[in-house]
Amino acid sequence: MKRPPGVTPPPAGPPEAEQPSASRDAGSRRRAPGGVRRSKKTPASGVEAITEPIAVVPTSATPPAQSPAAFRPLPPLPEVSPLPEVSPGDDRGPVGVDGDESGSKPWWLTRRTDPTVEKAAEAEKSLAHAERRRRKYERAEARRFTQATRSRRRKYLVGFAATVALVLVVVLTAYSPLLAVRTITVEGASRVDAGAVSTALGDQLGRPLTLVDFGEVKKTLETFPLIQSYVTEARPPDTLVIRIVERRPVVTVAADGAFNLVDAAGVVVETTPARAPGYPTIDVAANPIDSPGFAAASQVLLALSPEFLAQVDSVSAATPDSVTLALTNGQRVVWGSAEDSALKARIVASMISNPGIPDVTEYDVSSPEAPITH
Repeated sequence: MKRPPGVTPPPAGPPEAEQPSASRDAGSRRRAPGGVRRSKKTPASGVEAITEPIAVVPTSATPPAQSPAAFRPLPPLPEVSPLPEVSPGDDRGPVGVDGDESGSKPWWLTRRTDPTVEKAAEAEKSLAHAERRRRKYERAEARRFTQATRSRRRKYLVGFAATVALVLVVVLTAYSPLLAVRTITVEGASRVDAGAVSTALGDQLGRPLTLVDFGEVKKTLETFPLIQSYVTEARPPDTLVIRIVERRPVVTVAADGAFNLVDAAGVVVETTPARAPGYPTIDVAANPIDSPGFAAASQVLLALSPEFLAQVDSVSAATPDSVTLALTNGQRVVWGSAEDSALKARIVASMISNPGIPDVTEYDVSSPEAPITH
């Protein structure tokens, strides 16, 4: 007899007591010869038990009376434990009594995924995670080994960007109309007409300060003979400043009934009908303007203080080493060459102011270490 899954056979024990044949015949129905006895369902479990057929020997129409001992009782049916109830939504199939799932349905008859596929998916996830960790580690190592190179590259890029920015700023400043020249200011002019200088430089108006043509500015200022030197200054956003140094007259030259104030370079600074006070005269016939003696005499006069220069009446210099000054009080100063003129000027000033040296007609400071008076 086949045992249903999950049914545990009862323990072996002595068969129940034989019942009388009469009672067994009364409780059972007769079967045809060779028939099969139907199984009974136990009301407790509802599991169908199948028994083997019993062979019946055909007899005559009237069966002989048999003794009760001639009948062998059938063994009792085993007790079947009830199966656990399964919810309608459970896909696991029947489960054994002891809790094992050996009787569950195959995975292809349920909604579950193939375990092999699940394991393969988990393996792929683990492999992908390991691959990401490996790539992250490789990137970290690459950054660590290339840090110096990246630092140098960053410095180069920063320097290049700064250079480009500086060039752009310079270009924008040079060509920006916001920094164009709109005002020209002249400083240091007394004898020179500042308005005339500004008007002469009018062609520079409207140009950016960085694009002012200083060559043209120089050519324009050279047309003014009283300007000895100049300095330009750009004052953003729109002002061009011209600082000029005028020529300083040092001697007076008589010419055609007038007097010309001449500077050390022989340039006529001013012409007056009368002699200007404070400037000594020089004989250009004996000392031409383009001679070395005139240049030496001019250097000596430039080294004198304004107070001492006002006491000089005339100057002469036949040679560069024979400069002589004639004072307004009738005294003479033998100066010599133009070397050490500042020292000689201090010595002469101290000798003139010294009351212990009376009745001096001539001071000789050609050798300043040993001055001589006459």
